[in-house]
Amino acid sequence: LGLSGNRLGGEIPPELGNLENLVAMDINKNRLSGEVPLELGNLTELYTLNISNNPLSGCIPLTLRRVLESDYTDLGRLRLCR
Repeated sequence: LGLSGNRLGGEIPPELGNLENLVAMDINKNRLSGEVPLELGNLTELYTLNISNNPLSGCIPLTLRRVLESDYTDLGRLRLCR
């Protein structure tokens, strides 16, 4: 899913967690705000995630820790929740 640089605003839709076969998500360089929804942890096939360059807050759900192993993952300034 490549939506980089599209000036998307608002929160990341939790419904994206329903895309069970999604392997890559690039939503960087937008205006997405709020916290990363816990539902993204349902993306068990997700290998890479780029959410940098968005005014997001909070932390990354622990269920997404596997994407940290990818060289293509960029979480910006966000870190895993404790």
